[in-house]
Amino acid sequence: MRIGLYGGSFDPIHFGHINLAVEMMEKCALDKVWFCPAKQNPHKDSSVEVTLEHRLQMIKLAIEDIPEFAVIDNEMWRPSPSFTIDTIDEILAKQACELYLIVGQDALKGFPRWHRVQEIIQKVHLLIGERSPTSFAMPLDSDAADVQIMQAIARGMRSTKIFDISSTDVRERLRSRRYCGHMVPEKVLDYINCNQLYCSLFF
Repeated sequence: MRIGLYGGSFDPIHFGHINLAVEMMEKCALDKVWFCPAKQNPHKDSSVEVTLEHRLQMIKLAIEDIPEFAVIDNEMWRPSPSFTIDTIDEILAKQACELYLIVGQDALKGFPRWHRVQEIIQKVHLLIGERSPTSFAMPLDSDAADVQIMQAIARGMRSTKIFDISSTDVRERLRSRRYCGHMVPEKVLDYINCNQLYCSLFF
């Protein structure tokens, strides 16, 4: 079983997230993709705007027509902040699988500083959505650990289509009551409206 693990805030989930997951599944012959929303992302300064329960439900709605996709709630039951390595360890302890970590290119800048990053690259394969050519200049004082991380990143690069959407942009458009149907699945927008999330109703 080849499983792609896709973590993030998903605040809210949008078509950029879904496209990256679909492309990685098809390019890398993944059997499943598991979305795992973070309770609190340790790599972002600002906290999420809505609860994990709401974000889990929005992901379920967004992916319910894609049978290979599922959402897991591992991070709901752990104290904050959320660390990817803990979720990886939990999955590998319960599931016999080949695990792939799906990462957007925008998350790469901070990846070498992720918690227990050396263990991450030893236990999973990276799959990184490359929207534009990226080069990684190694610092002059690089040690073996740095080189291993950069090599893992280079091996994981996959060219993907450009979906220039961010959850920040979606939230701003929702607050200003602008059209978001081109960015977010209709079922998710309906859920946002019904629960009056992001401080505004969408019309």
